[in-house]
Amino acid sequence: MVEERGAADCALVEERGAADCALVEERGEAVNPRGERVGPRLGLNMHPRWVGGGTPGAFLFPLRELGLSVLEFGLNLTAPDWPEMDALIKACHQLGFLLSFHAPFKGPHNPAGFSGPKRGELESLYAPAMRYAAGFAEEMGPVSLVVHGAKGNRPREALRRDTAAFLTWISQEWPDVRPSLELLYRDENVVKVGDNKPELVELVSGLGLAQVGICWDMGHDARNGSKPVPPGFLARVRHVHAHDVSPDGKDHCPLVFGNVPYARHLRRLGQVGYGGTIILEVNGVRVCDLATGRGKKPIEILQDSFVELARVISV
Repeated sequence: MVEERGAADCALVEERGAADCALVEERGEAVNPRGERVGPRLGLNMHPRWVGGGTPGAFLFPLRELGLSVLEFGLNLTAPDWPEMDALIKACHQLGFLLSFHAPFKGPHNPAGFSGPKRGELESLYAPAMRYAAGFAEEMGPVSLVVHGAKGNRPREALRRDTAAFLTWISQEWPDVRPSLELLYRDENVVKVGDNKPELVELVSGLGLAQVGICWDMGHDARNGSKPVPPGFLARVRHVHAHDVSPDGKDHCPLVFGNVPYARHLRRLGQVGYGGTIILEVNGVRVCDLATGRGKKPIEILQDSFVELARVISV
């Protein structure tokens, strides 16, 4: 089981809470035009396989009754199932759900080299996904885009420059697409920009771009040991991925094992006025396996997780 931080860490975060809260309120992220505080929105990573042979509404409406209002979609426009994904995105938009996106990150999709001669090639690779997200932003207003930092065997500082150039490009070319740099799990064999919280704070704050924030992936954080929250981190979180870690170390599980201190993290964000999205980012195969093992339907496993998230953010 992933260990939670001790009382000393809790006190340290609470001590920093006032300064973080002031920064959030200054940027107006947790307050609506009437000056009323807005709570976080609940979301789900959505894929055609969730729907199966049914309709999007039949799958989603029971979850909407529990607070689901945002759907996050991967934007791999070259994948064989992209036409099906595109149709699902448009159908869910028609059903009134807010949309959030995740930039492609597998295969050739890696911003490593963006600050050098490979920039033109990488711009061409990523631009279709950015234009797709920007198209919805024209109608809906600013949309969130989760982004992975550069990774590889190059020096970390070079990969950080690549990541900074990539985020700056997105923000300048598509100002209504709001990138959030994801907290990734560490890999001893690959350098990953964003695999620790201090680096995320330093990189995002160093850009000086209000559009760019942090995606706090709480499952990845737990796999990394749930290290203390550094100054400035909470105030720069614009997006959250919530999922559990199984006893054998698999992440992107529904919230059933208690191996991720998501409740404590979400309450800390609540203390600083977080008003962004909390995405239940789960693997469908793991949901189905758990459902089978517990004598439940997959939708019931998802409902249990949304009930839990709603309970935590209402406290």
